[in-house]
Amino acid sequence: MGGLVYFLFQKKTNPDHKESSYDSRSEVYWQRLQNRPEVLLGPGYPSDLRDFLETLRGKESYLWKGDRDQTYAYLLETYPDERGHVLYAVYIAFMNWKEKTGEVEKEEGLSSYEKLTAVNRISEEIFPLALRTLLFPKHPTTPPVWLLSYLEDYVQKNPYSYARERKRIFLKKKAELYQKEKWEIQAWESPMFFRQVVDLLYARELLEMSEEERTSYRSAKVEELKVDFWN
Repeated sequence: MGGLVYFLFQKKTNPDHKESSYDSRSEVYWQRLQNRPEVLLGPGYPSDLRDFLETLRGKESYLWKGDRDQTYAYLLETYPDERGHVLYAVYIAFMNWKEKTGEVEKEEGLSSYEKLTAVNRISEEIFPLALRTLLFPKHPTTPPVWLLSYLEDYVQKNPYSYARERKRIFLKKKAELYQKEKWEIQAWESPMFFRQVVDLLYARELLEMSEEERTSYRSAKVEELKVDFWN
């Protein structure tokens, strides 16, 4: 976790981190959005904000060859009055988020869980809660991804831990992530989810078995884990 702490410390103490969420044309509107992000839910705004921003990013990159002035002009022409300015402010912040999270993804020293944690921290620092909800709506597939990444990270950092301890911390994290939405989440789980979990929990035991023993043992542990997991 040392790499993650160092990485987040760097980002936390970098004075340019949040300031780069706006430019001279968007600063006033971005500051206003901090207190009233719900304006983006009003009439005339894109219904899928994340898709709109990704599409705009593609236009800027491929159609306008990275010319930000053309992006600005396009928004003011397509969305007259305040809307064009507001959407431009969100776009600048979004592009800052893309840049910062892209740096995280390139960090070879971070595990998948550490990257998820760092990306989440950057999102919290850049966007107010209501805007984060619009850009990154909760989905039932997200908790299993976090949970599996957390277990991978734990096993990687504690290779000699026993299966009982791994299972204990896994179920504890599951309760934290799933909370009262566990039945909805269950319907979205990948068919490979429990097998991947079992392979991580019992990696040491499986390593010493023949292929036939491994298949039988894994199947039994998957069923056992399902009972523990959903009770």
